[in-house]
Amino acid sequence: MAGGGAAASALSSPWRALLQRALDANAHLKHSTFFQLATVSGGGRPANRTVVFRGFLEHCDKIQINTDARSNKISEIKEWPLGEICWYFTDSWEQFRISGIIDVIDGSSLDPAKLQVDYVNLKSNQRLMFRRAQEGDESSDWMAEKVSP
Repeated sequence: MAGGGAAASALSSPWRALLQRALDANAHLKHSTFFQLATVSGGGRPANRTVVFRGFLEHCDKIQINTDARSNKISEIKEWPLGEICWYFTDSWEQFRISGIIDVIDGSSLDPAKLQVDYVNLKSNQRLMFRRAQEGDESSDWMAEKVSP
């Protein structure tokens, strides 16, 4: 499963560079690879669970996790592909909220994904929102906007 993306260089977006820096700074903590994934379950109820970061899809910004195809999250994503992850790094006090369309990678073709990244650094009291200049256009540049924390 992967969320969001742009085919380009290894660090093609500014939010990915921030995320990679947070991963590197917190690598000594085993729990730094865990994040929460929220999906929409049957009846429109939110479903949230902890998953493990398995890397980025090659040559893009899509975040990968592995899961059993029989799990509830797969049927939820296939029925309603919008989701959000929340990732908090305890040593650096950084939080990433990434929302967008989730792809189930199972051999079928992938559709372009819409993605929004909300970055918060609690130590410096800084918050940035990253969006594509043209939503849905994977070739468009990322725009960062400072937001009041």
